[in-house]
Amino acid sequence: MIIGLTGPARSGKDTVAQYLVSDYGFKHFDFYRDVFLDELKKKKMQPTKDNASKLGDELRAKGGRGVMAQLLFPKIDVEDAVVTGFRSPEEIEFFRSKTTKFFLIMLEAPADTRYGRRNESDPQSKDDFLGRDERDLQNKGMEAVFLMADFVIQNDVGVEELNSHIDEIMEEIISEGKVEGDGKDAEEEEYEEEEDE
Repeated sequence: MIIGLTGPARSGKDTVAQYLVSDYGFKHFDFYRDVFLDELKKKKMQPTKDNASKLGDELRAKGGRGVMAQLLFPKIDVEDAVVTGFRSPEEIEFFRSKTTKFFLIMLEAPADTRYGRRNESDPQSKDDFLGRDERDLQNKGMEAVFLMADFVIQNDVGVEELNSHIDEIMEEIISEGKVEGDGKDAEEEEYEEEEDE
């Protein structure tokens, strides 16, 4: 199973990913950590989220808006993975074309709450912080990504309540039989075979 997490900056995606890792045995993959950092180093750019956003615009202009998913998917080497950092609908479509066991969760929170959660890698002024959100919405189609979510969580709550929401979602996925069998499905295996050729 692959759980995708989307939402604006500091909406709680990493917190949910950590919970899926610690309590459900998932492995965490992230577009920024697993794709962008190497590209930023090649271009001798500082490893900030703002630079990653700008670099993503450049890479998508050259390779299409699904290019980041094409770079990340082959790195997923486990049965249960959680992926953070989706930015375009084409990235979601790529994952869904490769596995029937992909579920997208959107996290949202008020702008002031998210700004209060920023760290040193984020833009520090409120205008720059929110401007990054606007750039993602306009340039990458994140609004369309949000509309593709299978589940939505309003994350203006404490961690324990947030984790309870995740438990409910996982129970729904499992109890309704949305996940069947073990390991990667045939489309994933076919993709891996193509990569090995």
